[in-house]
Amino acid sequence: MIDIDDLIDEASDLPYGEARTLLLEQALRHAESGGDREQILAVRMELTEAYQFGSEPAKSFATFSRCVADFDADPELFDDWQTHTLLWQYKWIVDSMRDFPQVPLGRAHDALAEMERRYREAGAGLHAVHAQRCMVAGHVGDRAAAEEHFHHWTITPRDEMSDCEGCDPDGKIMHLAALGRDEEAVALAAPVVAGHLTCENQPQSILSCLLLPYVRTGRHTEAAQAHLKAYRLIQALPHYTSNLDLHLEFLARTGNENRGLEILQRELLRLEERASPHTLMSFLAAAGLLLRRLEELGHGDLAVAVGAAETSVAALRADVSGRARELAAAFDTRNGTLEQSSRIEACLTAQPLVDYLPLVPHARRVTVSGTAPQGGQAAAPEALSTADTLPSVQTLPPAGVSPSAEVSPADQAVAELGRLAQEHAEAGRRQEALDLLAGTRDGSLLFLRARLEEPAVAARTLRAARVALRAQGDLALLATAALTHGELLRHLATTPQDAEPTPQDTEPTPQDAEATPLDITPDELAEEAGSLEELLAAYGEAAAVSRNPEQRAVAHAVRGEVLVAVDRPEEAAEDLIEAVALFTALGSTGNAALARVDLAAAYLSTDRVVEAAIAAEEALGLLEPDDYDNRVNAQWTRAHARRLLDEREAALADFTELAGQYTEPIRAARAWEAAGMLLGELDRDEESAGAFAQAVQNYVDAGARDEAGTAMRKQLSALYWADQAKAALDAVAPVRDFLRTLDGEQAAFELAALDYDEARMLLSLDRHEEAAVRARAAVAAFTALDLEDLAEAAADLLEHLEQPDQD
Repeated sequence: MIDIDDLIDEASDLPYGEARTLLLEQALRHAESGGDREQILAVRMELTEAYQFGSEPAKSFATFSRCVADFDADPELFDDWQTHTLLWQYKWIVDSMRDFPQVPLGRAHDALAEMERRYREAGAGLHAVHAQRCMVAGHVGDRAAAEEHFHHWTITPRDEMSDCEGCDPDGKIMHLAALGRDEEAVALAAPVVAGHLTCENQPQSILSCLLLPYVRTGRHTEAAQAHLKAYRLIQALPHYTSNLDLHLEFLARTGNENRGLEILQRELLRLEERASPHTLMSFLAAAGLLLRRLEELGHGDLAVAVGAAETSVAALRADVSGRARELAAAFDTRNGTLEQSSRIEACLTAQPLVDYLPLVPHARRVTVSGTAPQGGQAAAPEALSTADTLPSVQTLPPAGVSPSAEVSPADQAVAELGRLAQEHAEAGRRQEALDLLAGTRDGSLLFLRARLEEPAVAARTLRAARVALRAQGDLALLATAALTHGELLRHLATTPQDAEPTPQDTEPTPQDAEATPLDITPDELAEEAGSLEELLAAYGEAAAVSRNPEQRAVAHAVRGEVLVAVDRPEEAAEDLIEAVALFTALGSTGNAALARVDLAAAYLSTDRVVEAAIAAEEALGLLEPDDYDNRVNAQWTRAHARRLLDEREAALADFTELAGQYTEPIRAARAWEAAGMLLGELDRDEESAGAFAQAVQNYVDAGARDEAGTAMRKQLSALYWADQAKAALDAVAPVRDFLRTLDGEQAAFELAALDYDEARMLLSLDRHEEAAVRARAAVAAFTALDLEDLAEAAADLLEHLEQPDQD
């Protein structure tokens, strides 16, 4: 026999959407066939909520009306909570009536009057009634009435029927923003923006409402962050169709038409299928604005995919704009005003608020038309790579001054000396070339000499060359020398002394060098006192003085890469933001992708989680499919960012995929362990235990015994939470034996945690005396480790086990 209460409980564990709704509809059919009025009522009230939050509000009219009829026929059928819920749901129904042009406006007014009457009879305040009246008046364009009701809404004390403190400001912000009172709107939203007030709809709804007020008040950083955070939250809720119009309008009016087009293509079919007519109308109008901007920018013929169909920007604009106007006309016919058509036309013809508002720091636009400074020649692209040694002398421009400069006798001597030295070097007479350059103080000749020396000696010569070039004011050659110095220092820091190669006749191309990631540790770079700071300063100077954008991009990228490696992410982010912007402007997509991998890691380490997720996603979209190292590094960063953003399902998908991709057992183990933790948070405990088992095997294969012990203990805990306490308990002894073979504080902690876990397993099997023994051991162990909170938790468990009624 079907247990209706079990169906309701099962549905309540699911997110709002089709699966939850179908379960409740099944429960209602069974309840109606059984004739139990209380069960029928309970299911109908649950269904009203499921329809509302599952993007099917039209269906809620019927279930709500039946509940109201039941209340009027027999109020005693409703307990206090159900009576409160019925009154609460009035707000949803009145709100939804505005969204369907086929519902006569008179019904909405009647429902409002009935809502007020019932609230008064129940002794409730009218705060929520004033809110609904304000929104209805605004919908039909009665601004005087809307302002009056807004005033009452604002001054009336909140009560038990008011929307939560996170949601209540939504309508107020929209009202204020429509009147141009943006500063008031921003101030009103502060508690939600600060993260103090959240719920099913917050903070994504408030942040969406603030997008245009933020831009209009010059809060561009806040606007970008609001868009990125809110849209990610909306994406994670398949049933959520509100607010997307605000995002499209924001993107269209801030120079972010490309991102707007991505969202339009992703969301249009979903809204056509699930959104109410008013929500769809607003989205179509914002889409029309976005597509108009793309046409104005010359992209009217651009292909646009909508599901399986393909059209053009211009054709889609005509379609969505036309449909938005048709819906607006239907609302105006229903309302007897022109308010909705006026709003739609205002949206379709809106103008940009700013030329360009970068959504993330690395998306800023830069100019790359710089030229080399007077007095020197910019380095050729070949000089920008990360070489194993200094480039050969054949790759250098002739030593000396610029041909266009007036040549003094001293300059002539420098040029002649440089020419002779290069001739010797090109003929293989390296030592003779060095002898010619011995004792020189000219920066260009020192730079030439450094390229003929062994790396360790060349590093000192390059230092002197930079000092001389700085004094000479030869900024172009100084930039090249600084970049070369940095490359050499990095080579010396990561190459064993006995493995230093001799100068080569050729060097890798920039593409080859950038495609080879540097596997570097902080200890390696800091091995020689001062070498890290000198290395960073060299790249910093190259970035600062060069007017060659490619040089600057490489200098910033490599400096950022090194800073990430030595765990200085704040500084790294600054360099990498510049590198991504420069590489993007140069059209160097591959290098921009590589820089994004490091930038994503830097963002994550500095708690800029949204930016980390975006940078990693962008990198994964640009990297070559066979670039294993960079792809897994970017996906690992994205997985952690998604987890911190509470995008658990997406994070789990990343970690699970990584676990199958990694060729190194230790990395696979860590991915499985992260997946196990997420599965536990999602209450998928049996799968969690399986993931931890995979982690254990991989840790053992990698020889990581401490980590294996931790994963073993977590596996048993997952089995316990999966209602497999007996199986978990049977495995405790071998896990404890393994942990006892380990040393250190982590092993001591795991043994203490295992005692606590075993006590809970024994308790669940009614073996109280044995459980008390393990709980007592856990108290002692946690206390010895100075883990007061855990010791207190174990003590509480022990106290429970020692109660007299525990047999």
